[in-house]
Amino acid sequence: MNSTTEMIDQQIISLRKNGLMQREIAAELSVTRDKVRGVLNKEDMENYKYERLCLCCGNNYETIRHQSKFCSSRCRLKHYRSSNNKVISKCKNCKKEIKFYKEKAYCSEECLSEHYKKINPKQEYIPRPKHVKSCVNCNKEYDTHFITTSKYCSYECSYEYKVKQKQIHNIKCKECSGWFPSTNSRKIFCSIHCGDKFGNRKKETIRRKQLRKNGKINWDISIARLTKRDKGICYLCSEQVDSKTHPNHDDYPSIEHVVPVVKGGTHTWDNVKLAHRKCNYIKSDNLL
Repeated sequence: MNSTTEMIDQQIISLRKNGLMQREIAAELSVTRDKVRGVLNKEDMENYKYERLCLCCGNNYETIRHQSKFCSSRCRLKHYRSSNNKVISKCKNCKKEIKFYKEKAYCSEECLSEHYKKINPKQEYIPRPKHVKSCVNCNKEYDTHFITTSKYCSYECSYEYKVKQKQIHNIKCKECSGWFPSTNSRKIFCSIHCGDKFGNRKKETIRRKQLRKNGKINWDISIARLTKRDKGICYLCSEQVDSKTHPNHDDYPSIEHVVPVVKGGTHTWDNVKLAHRKCNYIKSDNLL
């Protein structure tokens, strides 16, 4: 380290002890703030304590703030509350005399808000004028704020107009072979009912293929005959089934394969038993 650098470091330390801030020291010596901060950190001068004399009690005390005047908040309040050190000023709103430790513009927050209301009175809200336009779809006149972008009087008109602009395709339903119009060229079925019917038949075809693959099939098996054979008792929970409820109800009877079809079970009388729909669903394709 050369003599010039040592001299700058000593000047930084002495100026800091005199109460100057980092920005002021940097401007005084024409150096960067990083240089000042580095020297002070090296010498542990960031939290340098100054010796001060309290204006209220006259005691000496140490502080890291070079502008400090009082040793405690108690002394500060005591000093400012004394009548000899109060500054007399007038409220700008009510012209009331104010005694405070420094000059004050208003005696209270209410006076401050009242004065600002007088200076800046509240302006009345003037709504933006509406313009009359004609709907592109139904030709009905309507009021709107948007002159250039608005085209429709309602969402329904907007949807209807956009549908009209699309190309309508005549499509043959894959299930019922009926023709139906649609803007979607990829549509296959005319309704949800046709779609479900086609899907269920496809599942049944796949299931029957698996049954034929597994071996012998007894086509005379039905829920009514199985209920009569098993006396209406679910073999899984040993409770009575209810044939009079809705077919989608949990207690409605169903044909349960003891050895699941997926695992090679046959659709024969010796492999089927009566079970509730819910019990059948819980058992799934597991072996008991």
